[in-house]
Amino acid sequence: MNRIYLLLGPEEGDKKDKLEEIRRAIFAFAPDTEEESYYAGDDSASQILQTLRQPSLFSSTRLITINHLELVKKDSPLIKGLKEYVKDAEEDVFLIMISSESTSFFTVAEEKNLEKSIFYEEFERDKINWIRTTFKKQSFSVTEDAIEEILSSVENNKAEMRALIELLCSYYRNRDENKKVIDGDDVATVITREKGENGYTLFKAVAKRDLEEALMIIKSIALNDPSRLISTLSTLTVEFKTTENAIALKERGLSEKEIQKEAKGIATSFQTKGFNFRRKEGIYLCMRNYTKEDIKRIIIYLVNADTELKKAGSDAEDLFEDLLYNIIVNSARERKEDIFSRLEVKLV
Repeated sequence: MNRIYLLLGPEEGDKKDKLEEIRRAIFAFAPDTEEESYYAGDDSASQILQTLRQPSLFSSTRLITINHLELVKKDSPLIKGLKEYVKDAEEDVFLIMISSESTSFFTVAEEKNLEKSIFYEEFERDKINWIRTTFKKQSFSVTEDAIEEILSSVENNKAEMRALIELLCSYYRNRDENKKVIDGDDVATVITREKGENGYTLFKAVAKRDLEEALMIIKSIALNDPSRLISTLSTLTVEFKTTENAIALKERGLSEKEIQKEAKGIATSFQTKGFNFRRKEGIYLCMRNYTKEDIKRIIIYLVNADTELKKAGSDAEDLFEDLLYNIIVNSARERKEDIFSRLEVKLV
C-alpha cells in the first residue's frame, strides 16, 4: 500500500472521491490511525514538516493531509521540505498532498516515491452526460433546459453538481412519487423555493453583512438537509475567492462586464471563468462591504473551517453560526474560542 499520495487538478468532486477512497483503505489497514489536516496557506511550513517527523504517542499509524498547496510557491520552504521528505519518508505516516493546480512540484525521480493522480474538469459534453447518468441512478430523467439551469447555477465541478442533483431528486421524490422527469422550471423552483436554500443566497446575506438574515438562511439549509452544510461552506469559500479575483481585475482596469466574464474562484487555467446574473449582486455587494484584506483573511478562515465542520457532527449548525458571526461582525479577525465567549455574553 502506498504511503504518499499527490492529488492534483481542479475537478473537486472526483478528487474528493479519491481522497475518501484512500482514507477508507488506510483505516481498513490500520483502524487506530491518528488523523491530522493542515492548510498550506495558513499553517507554517515548520509546523507541518515537524509534524511529519514526530512519532505519535497514541497510535502506531498517522494520516497527515496537506490541503491547498496551490497557495504556496514552488520554491517555498514547505515545498522544499516536502521534496526532501518524500526521499526519506517515515514508515508510520501516510501523507496526502492536495492542490487545485494540475502540475506537480516534484521531479520525475521524486514522483517514484508517491502515487500521483490528476483530476481535470471534463469537457462540456462529458459534464452533460454525467448529469444525465447521475439523475438516471436516482430514477429520474432530465431535460436539456434543466441541464443548462444546473450548469449555470453551480460551480461546474462534480461536487457542486452532485449536491444539487441529490437535492433535486430528494425534493421531487418526496413531493410527487410519480414524477420521473425534471425540467428547467423544476430546477429553478428548488433553487429559489425559499430563502436560504443554497450557498449563493447565504453568500449574498454575508456580503450585505446582514447577520440575522444569514443565520436564518443557515438554519433553513440545516433544516432541509444538514449534510448540505459542507457544500454550502464550499460555495461560500468559492464566492469569496471569486470576489477577491474580481477586485484584482478591477484594479487592472477591467470593466464591470469584463469582470463578470473573467472572474474565477480558483486560480487555475482549467477553472470555468465568469459568474452569472444570480451571483452578480452578491459579489458586488461583497466588493463594497469588505476590504481586500478582509476578504483574504476570510478565505483563509473559511478554508480552515472546512475540516472542523466535517468533524462537528450534530454541532455543525452551531459551528456554522459561529463562523458567520465572526465573518460578518469581525471580518474573521477573532479566533473561534473568542467567538463562543462573545456569543455567550450576547445571549445572557
